[in-house]
Amino acid sequence: MKQQITLWIAGLVALFGMSSCLEVEQVITLKKDGSGTITEEVVMGAQIVTMLEGLPAGANAENPFADLHNVEKYKAKAADFGKGVVYSGMEKIERNGGKGVKVTYTFGDINNVVLSPGSAMDDFDEEGKGVKDDPLKFAYAGGVLTVTVPEPAEGEESAEKEAPGDFEVNPDDPAMQAMMAQMFKGMKISTKLVTATGIQKADATYVKDDTVTLMLMDFDEIMKNPNGLKALQKMEGAKRAEIAEALKGVKGVEVETRKEIRIKLK
Repeated sequence: MKQQITLWIAGLVALFGMSSCLEVEQVITLKKDGSGTITEEVVMGAQIVTMLEGLPAGANAENPFADLHNVEKYKAKAADFGKGVVYSGMEKIERNGGKGVKVTYTFGDINNVVLSPGSAMDDFDEEGKGVKDDPLKFAYAGGVLTVTVPEPAEGEESAEKEAPGDFEVNPDDPAMQAMMAQMFKGMKISTKLVTATGIQKADATYVKDDTVTLMLMDFDEIMKNPNGLKALQKMEGAKRAEIAEALKGVKGVEVETRKEIRIKLK
């Protein structure tokens, strides 16, 4: 699971330089026969939209908002989710003055699917500095889905590449906390697995109704925690037990830390 939280933050600060109000959601929907869909929804807030729509157009313009509706990019991206995953369609979204996109991919067999929670944020890592984790792997048979969660990638290599003057987050600085709370107001990133027929039994950490949450970062809730930013920084390059310990008592963050989880469909 992508653990380079401050690199996400730094990239977004460099890109937007203002309150982000960015919502990113990945959902895997699994049918009883093992087929299903992957959807990625990205919605940018009204302030971001106003800024990006003011950028110059053209083939050479670096306009991430225009790139958001690039169908060919999504067709090519389908292969990243594994063998047999294909692009299905794109839907433009307009919500509360914000704009975004919902992209749908389909798969015939979840056994061939691979996915890194939070990978939709890679589009905002313009310099490619984020450490890439191994993806989740899925094994489905007899109505039971087994999800293997890889050990988080270590961050030492990325840290070494940071140059003097790179954006730094000091979680103990009240002024920094106030700035980050305003800057990331309304920002939410999540990856979920939904079963079309419901869940009979699951040993995942975060289960509600027919949904298993694999990763959730609700920055409005995180910033209400006195140690919210500090907890996120402790996650970088940490092992499972360390991540679980860092998240104790911190609302707004849900990260699956078990090595393997099993979900029995109804």
